[in-house]
Amino acid sequence: MKIRHKLLLILLATATLTSLLIGIGSAYILRSAVRERFAERLRVESGLLSAWVAAAGPAQDAESVAIAAAKALGARVTLIGADGRVLGDSARHLEDLSAMENHLSRAEVMRAARDGIGHASRVSASTGIEYFYTARRIDGAGPVRFARIALPTAEVQQVESHYVLLSIAMTLVALLALTGIAYAVVRRVSRPIERMSLAADRTTAGDLTAEVPYDGTDEVANLGASVDRMRARLLEKIAELDADRSLMASVLAGMKEGLLLIGPDRRIELANEAFRRIFDVPIEPTGRRLAEVIRNPAVSRDLDRALAEGGEVHDLVLEAADSGRSFEVHVTPLPSRIAGRPGGVLVLFFDVTRLQALESVRREFVADVSHELRTPLTSITAFVETLLDGGLGDAENSVRFLEIVRKHADRMGALIDDLTDLSLIETGAVELTMEDVDAAEVAREAANLLGQKHASREVAVRTDVPSPFLVHADRRRLEQVLLNLIDNGIKFNHPGGSVGVTGHVEERRPVLVVEDTGIGIPADSLQKVFNRFYRVDKARSRDMGGTGLGLAIVKHLMRLHGGSVRVESEPGRGSRFILEFPPRRNDGR
Repeated sequence: MKIRHKLLLILLATATLTSLLIGIGSAYILRSAVRERFAERLRVESGLLSAWVAAAGPAQDAESVAIAAAKALGARVTLIGADGRVLGDSARHLEDLSAMENHLSRAEVMRAARDGIGHASRVSASTGIEYFYTARRIDGAGPVRFARIALPTAEVQQVESHYVLLSIAMTLVALLALTGIAYAVVRRVSRPIERMSLAADRTTAGDLTAEVPYDGTDEVANLGASVDRMRARLLEKIAELDADRSLMASVLAGMKEGLLLIGPDRRIELANEAFRRIFDVPIEPTGRRLAEVIRNPAVSRDLDRALAEGGEVHDLVLEAADSGRSFEVHVTPLPSRIAGRPGGVLVLFFDVTRLQALESVRREFVADVSHELRTPLTSITAFVETLLDGGLGDAENSVRFLEIVRKHADRMGALIDDLTDLSLIETGAVELTMEDVDAAEVAREAANLLGQKHASREVAVRTDVPSPFLVHADRRRLEQVLLNLIDNGIKFNHPGGSVGVTGHVEERRPVLVVEDTGIGIPADSLQKVFNRFYRVDKARSRDMGGTGLGLAIVKHLMRLHGGSVRVESEPGRGSRFILEFPPRRNDGR
């Protein structure tokens, strides 16, 4: 129900109740006034009647006087003797007077005998009609002692009803007028409030541009102005909250760490996309219990511990079974949002897979370096001890021993040089002098150098790279890459085999291919040959004098150039190392 209708109903109820009370009071007053007016009339007319009877004298017929007076006064007239006998009555014929009761016992007659005038109201025993009676005592010598006038109560009630109805009609007219006035006033007062309510409803429905109208300077106008100011502040706060929420959503979406917000009832209140990706959660985790999403007792245990002790827990490394990735879990209790209740917890999953892998690589690297250094050092130590123990006197063997020592020392030096070079390349400490280099020329020089160096191996080295074959690279580092690949192709080949270098362009990218007819690489080692110290055949590699770092250097140098290297091979059928360089600038090919 609208406030306009409520106010109107209240005003109408008040006006109706007031009118009813006024109407009842007015009816009572009017009834009393009418009765007093008739009583006064009866007193006056009874006085006139008494004077008339006294003037008529004893000779006048009482019945005739009663009838004449009744016609003149418009009322019933009764003349009563001193003994109470009715001498004349305008309502009775003369022959009936003897049958009428003695009237000395009538209340109005008794009062008139005592006080000179008396009043009463009752139903007449002779006519059966209710009357208002007024009797007056007549002091004189005539036979009539009392003169009585009677008016039917119906006549009085008719007059009363007339005035009461008139009063009711005036009250209704006044009530209708008051209703109209009240409606106009209520409408004027309620209209601003209704407009405010409508604006509030539009705001609730999402129309935040709806202004609250207000006019004037009264309390309602002040309320409208206050509501409008409140709406403006609310819009500012909503904009701030939307901005904060958007920022929060962006932060959560951009996080690589998995995030969970868990309530005190162990149900997930918030989960970011990274968490779903990490644990491959196919369902919406929000609203579900933690155990339904992650079935890991260690996480639940740390969650309970954080809630119970109120402290952070971050000493757990969790492995995701599906992805094989490792995560460090941080569980942080949150303050309660309701006093007296425990708060939730924030769970963060930090991906430490790379750190774990780096730690594993570090351990393997240390072990490999130790192994690679220990072998030549053991040989050097053994031959030096042999020489010190008397072997210097054997000229032939001492020279041979020293040659072996020098060979192992050279191998250690090469290993240290390659380690240093690889470390500089991996850390970005190597500065490349980038220019347009003719790769055909570099390939020919590298092939000629290594062909002469390993001539005894009877492996043919040839190049078939169109000249000029320009690549954007550092010339010295490009030469280092080709030397490593051609050198490996010669070392791991058969007598009578070959190593070839070719070049072509694929989608504007220069590509060099170093292909040999050597022993090849097993399929399970294709992705490992670029790792440090990895050897397919360890015994053969050591015999060839390799450090196990050449292909790792090739891989990182190609990355520094913005390119890549990959290998294709079959055991016993040789290998193809494919070098892909980025497109040259302003290359129109």
